[in-house]
Amino acid sequence: MTVLNIAGHRVTVDDSFQQLSPDQQNATVAEIAKTLVSQPTPQPNISAAVPKTDAGTSQPADPRDSIAGRVDAFGRGAADTLSFGLADEIAAQAKSGPLSVQRPPDEYYNSGIYAGEYNPLGAVARFLNAPFASDTKDADYNRALAEERATNASDEQNRGGYRLAGQLTGGVAGGAGLAKSGLSLTANAVNRGASLARVAAAGAGEGALLGGAQGFGSGEGGFLNRLQGAGAGILTGGALGAVAPYVTAGAGSFLRSLLAPVTSRLNPTPATNRALGTAMQRAGVTADDVANSIQAAIDDGQQGYAVADAIGNAGQRMLSSVARTPNDARQEVVNQLLTRQAGQGERLSNAIAEGFAAPDTAAQRAATLTGARDSEANQLYGAARRDAGAVNVSPILDTIDQTLSPGVNQVVSPRDSIGYDTIEGALSRVRNMLSDGNSQVTDFNTLFRAKMDVDDMIQRATNQGANWRANALGQVQRQINNALAEASPSYRQAAANYAERSGVIDAVDAGTAAASGRTRAADNIAGFNAMTPDQQQAFRAGYADPLVTRVEAAASSPTTNKARMLITPKYASEFQSFAAPGMGDQLGNRVAREQRMFETMNQAIGGSRTADNIADMSDIANFDPAVLSNLFSGNLKTAAVQAAVRVLNEGKGMPPRVIERIGRGLMETDPQAAQNLLTVASSKVTSDTAKRGLATAILNNLVSTVPGRLAAAN
Repeated sequence: MTVLNIAGHRVTVDDSFQQLSPDQQNATVAEIAKTLVSQPTPQPNISAAVPKTDAGTSQPADPRDSIAGRVDAFGRGAADTLSFGLADEIAAQAKSGPLSVQRPPDEYYNSGIYAGEYNPLGAVARFLNAPFASDTKDADYNRALAEERATNASDEQNRGGYRLAGQLTGGVAGGAGLAKSGLSLTANAVNRGASLARVAAAGAGEGALLGGAQGFGSGEGGFLNRLQGAGAGILTGGALGAVAPYVTAGAGSFLRSLLAPVTSRLNPTPATNRALGTAMQRAGVTADDVANSIQAAIDDGQQGYAVADAIGNAGQRMLSSVARTPNDARQEVVNQLLTRQAGQGERLSNAIAEGFAAPDTAAQRAATLTGARDSEANQLYGAARRDAGAVNVSPILDTIDQTLSPGVNQVVSPRDSIGYDTIEGALSRVRNMLSDGNSQVTDFNTLFRAKMDVDDMIQRATNQGANWRANALGQVQRQINNALAEASPSYRQAAANYAERSGVIDAVDAGTAAASGRTRAADNIAGFNAMTPDQQQAFRAGYADPLVTRVEAAASSPTTNKARMLITPKYASEFQSFAAPGMGDQLGNRVAREQRMFETMNQAIGGSRTADNIADMSDIANFDPAVLSNLFSGNLKTAAVQAAVRVLNEGKGMPPRVIERIGRGLMETDPQAAQNLLTVASSKVTSDTAKRGLATAILNNLVSTVPGRLAAAN
C-alpha cells in the first residue's frame, strides 16, 4: 500500500498503482484531485487500480483551509508568477530527490546528443516533459508533480483570492526587480526620455519575451505543447506590452488631474519643480548648463541674463504663460523684461567696442594716427634735411618733359594757341617749381617743399576723381623721393616710415568701408589678412565705428531688437576674423545673448495684446469673461468648450501660486541660486520618470502572466 498527499488529503492506493505507467499515474492522481475538490462527501469505493481513501464514512475537513494554508496559497501564487509558471516543476524536483535516470532510446543515444551510460540531460528532459519523458522520469517525480498541481488546483477553487493576490504580488515584485536592476526594456526607454511610441515598442518587445517565457513555463504537456504555449505567449504578451505604456501614461495623467488642483494649492513646490524640470528636459540642458550660461553672461557684462534665456524656447514659452496669466509675479516679470531690454543698446555698443578694441571713433583714431605720423615725420625729416647735400632734379624734369614735350617747345616758339589740359597744367606747375628754363633747384629743403606740394596735389586729384592726373603726378612724386633719398641717406628711412604710417591711417577708412552691407565678406577678410598688425588695429576702429553708430541710432522702443542687424552671415564671419585677438568668441556670444534676451521678452509680452486683455479681465472678474460673453450671446457650445478648457488648465495643477513661483524661477539671474533651484527641479522630473518607468514595467510584467494563465487553463 502507498499513501499519497493529494490536494491536502491523505489517499491510500494499493500496489497495483505502482504497476501503472507514469502517464497513467498522473492521470489517476489528477482524477482523484478533481474528485476530492468537487465532492466533499465520502469518496466512492475504487477498484484495485484506483486508490482508496482512509477509513471513514465522510471526507475530513480540508487541512489547507487554515491561516497556514492560505499563506501557503498566497506564496504558491507569488512563486508561480516569479518562476514563469515553473514553480510546480521546481517543487516536484525538490521533493523527488536525486534522479535515477534511465538510458534514453538508441536513436537519441546514437545521435551524439547524449554520451555515456546515463543521460546527462535527463533532469532537463524530465523537467520540460521532453518527447521521451516517459523514459526519463522517475515515479517519485511524477507523483510529486501530480500532487503539486492538485494542490494548486485546490487553491484555485477554494482559496482563489489568496492565490490571485500572490500572483499579483509576484508580478509586482518581478516587474520592480527588472526595473531596479536595469533589465526592463520598458523602464529603460522611459528613463532615457524616449517618446511614448518608442516606449510602447520597447513594451511590446519586453511583453513578448515575458509572455513567451510564461507561456512556455506554464505548459503541462510535452515539449511541443510548451512551444505552442510560448508562441501564444509571445503574441499575447507583445500586444498587451505595447498597450501597457499608454495605460500607465493615461492613468498617471488622469490621477494627477484629479489631485493636482488640491495638492498644488496646498504645496505648490512639487508642481513648480515639475514644470521647471520639464522645461529643462525638453531643452536638453542640465542645471549646471544653465548656471554656467548665466555665469558666462555675468562675466561678459550681461547681468540680466536669466534662467528662461539659458533654457531657450521651452523656458520662453513657459514665461509667456506667467506674463499672460493673473498672478502676483506677473508685474514683476514684465518690469524686469522691459528694464533689461532698455539697456540693450548700451550693452551692444560696449560689446562691439571691446570686441574690436576700438573705444574711440574712426575720426578720433585717424586724427590720433595722423598726429603721431606728422610728429614722427618732423623729427625724421628734420634729421634728413640736416644731413642732406645738393639735389639733382634732372630725372624729375625728364619725367615731366615726357608728357609736356613738345609743349615745352611751344613756350619758346608757339605753333598755335591751344592751351594745356589739366594734366599738363599740373605737371607744368611742378616743373616751374624746379626750373626756370635756365637753372635748376639744387637745395634739398626747396625740393622737399615741392614734394609736399605735389603730395597735396595728388590728394586733391584723388578726392576729385581725377585719377589720371593723380597717376601722372604720382610718377613725378616717385622721382622727387628718389632725388631726395640720393641727397640724404636718412631721408629714405624717413619716407618709408611716413608711408607706413600713412598706410595705417588709410586702414581706418578701409575698415569703415568694409562695415557696409554692399561689400563682400570674402573680399574684406582677404584684404584684412594682408594688412600689418598696426593696419589691422586701425581697420578695426574704422569697422566698429559705423556699427556702434547704427546701434545707437536705432529706436529705443522695447520692441526694437538692436541685435538683429548684427545677426547676418556677413557679420558672423567678419566678426570672427576682425575681432581683437581672443575676443571673437566672446563678441559672438554677447551678440547671441542679446538676441536671445530679446526673443524671451518678445515671447513673453510681445505680439497681440488680446491674451493680456483677457488675463486682465479674468483677474478682476469672478468668472471667465470669454465664457460669460458667449453664454449671454447664446453660444452655449462655445461657452461650454471654454469652460472645459479652464477646468483642464486647473487640472494641470497650475494655480496662481504655482505660476508665480515658476515666473520668479525663470527670471532668476544668480547662477548659484539658479543651480540650486534647477537641481531640485531636475531631480523631481527624474523621480517622476523613474516612477512611471517602474509602474510601466510592473504593469507589463503583470499582463505578461496572462498567456501563462491561458496556457494553464487549456
